[in-house]
Amino acid sequence: MPLVVPALRLFIVFLNIYETFKTLKLPPLKRSGQPSARALSQRKRDLKGCLAIWVVWCCYAAYERTFDRVFGFLVPFHGEMKSVLLLFSLLPAPKCGAEPLYLHVIRPFIKPYSIIVDPILEIVRDVGDFVFALLQVPMDYVRSTW
Repeated sequence: MPLVVPALRLFIVFLNIYETFKTLKLPPLKRSGQPSARALSQRKRDLKGCLAIWVVWCCYAAYERTFDRVFGFLVPFHGEMKSVLLLFSLLPAPKCGAEPLYLHVIRPFIKPYSIIVDPILEIVRDVGDFVFALLQVPMDYVRSTW
């Protein structure tokens, strides 16, 4: 099992990157110069699916970073269960894979806290932008004198 989980993880990341790349491309244009309404609605559904996959993937990565060693020690067949979860998230059908995990597990867990977390993340982003701007001034000075 030590080799299967990293191989599955790598395969899933590359598959998700490719699917996201295909989804972000604009749909083909009609003669009028605009994509059809059907193509735009399909693209919107695909974007929601890609977002669900990436949210589930980030939650899985955070779980793996923080709790994997503890659960791996306490829970029998933990590696096999992780492999099954990764294979389940590979399934591209809308009723299988990452979308039900997002809609029925992650979203109800996070939604009550979104009112609290959103302003905090906005403040953190503003502080990060300010720090980045402050760090940019010395870098511009160093580049100009070099």
